[in-house]
Amino acid sequence: MRVAIVGSGAIGLLYGGWLQSAGLDVVFVTRPGRQAALDGATLTAEGRLSFRLERVSAVGDVANAGSFDAIILAVKLYDLAAAAAQALPALAPAGALVAVQNGVSAYGILRPLLDPSKLAIGPVFAATRLTGSSSVAYAGADRVTLGNPECKVSPAVDELVRRWASVGVTAEIAEDIDDVIWTKFLGFATNAALTSLGRLPAGVVYHTPELVELAKQSIREVASVGRAEGIAITGDAEEMTLRILQSLPPATVASMRQDLDAGKRLELDFISGEIDRLGHKHGIATPLHSLAYRLLQPFRDGAPTAAPRA
Repeated sequence: MRVAIVGSGAIGLLYGGWLQSAGLDVVFVTRPGRQAALDGATLTAEGRLSFRLERVSAVGDVANAGSFDAIILAVKLYDLAAAAAQALPALAPAGALVAVQNGVSAYGILRPLLDPSKLAIGPVFAATRLTGSSSVAYAGADRVTLGNPECKVSPAVDELVRRWASVGVTAEIAEDIDDVIWTKFLGFATNAALTSLGRLPAGVVYHTPELVELAKQSIREVASVGRAEGIAITGDAEEMTLRILQSLPPATVASMRQDLDAGKRLELDFISGEIDRLGHKHGIATPLHSLAYRLLQPFRDGAPTAAPRA
């Protein structure tokens, strides 16, 4: 089985490395500037399921890399449509396109582009970071959950799950992937908004009484719009989300906060912006996420340029 990993950041390297460890032929598709550093390099991962791969393959353009039985899109949501359009010509007739992102927009972005039977989506559970051009570290769950909201996943997706499981990953096909994604989104969106707005880590945000109340409000807002979208989010899921956030390592910040600090483009439209949009759609007030969406707008496309003084 031949697999392309489009987006060779920390998640792409980790997921692809596990698959290569399981014996699959994996090609990492990355920016041309990174290709030289990654192609032929030793890839390592530090975490519970660590690995060391003496040599990996990387290309700068998936269109010139042959045909693939599975293409995994591990890119930011704002790059998802373009990445899929570039990758689809390389997908084998019986192949599968797999998108792994946190957020609730991936299926809607990809569904118009291909037959749904070829598509699978899933959230990301591991907290990852690059420690070098070909090294990654992760904490949290080594779990991969995939599914399709409309139909059964293809045999190619079943094989990916089997291979991940063979190296110790908790890998599964979810009967209701929307429920899994929205349950993860409760905490993901809350952590993104609060650690970005406050420029504070989890150890402060989720252990300061006044900020805990904001976290509860955020979770309620996400749950309310999710229920309006037809997702059966329970009160237990809301309570569990808060407990998970309070159990995070004290220095933890959301990936959007990391991008904010680095002056990079933000996934703002797909996090607080999506909650704000769905709130307006269903007539549900989402004051915290609406505020976060507006206050972070100047940073949406990267660090803003200071206005000249009069």
